[in-house]
Amino acid sequence: MNSYTFLEALVIAGLYLLIRFLEMRFILKENKPLKILMRETVMVYLSVLGGGFIIEQLEPLKATMSAPSVFTTPPDF
Repeated sequence: MNSYTFLEALVIAGLYLLIRFLEMRFILKENKPLKILMRETVMVYLSVLGGGFIIEQLEPLKATMSAPSVFTTPPDF
């Protein structure tokens, strides 16, 4: 995992926190403790890192799978 993955996860988690905060203030009109919002944000951050790790592990499998070779010319016999 490179540093871009961590930055990407941080941006996604930050956007999640911002959207949840705006939803809490303007749509639901109820205050939730900041501790709960931060816990959810950390879970989103870890989920993005976990998903990136899984995709990174599956990339070599995609490269080894290739289409079977098929003869498209007339037979030689």
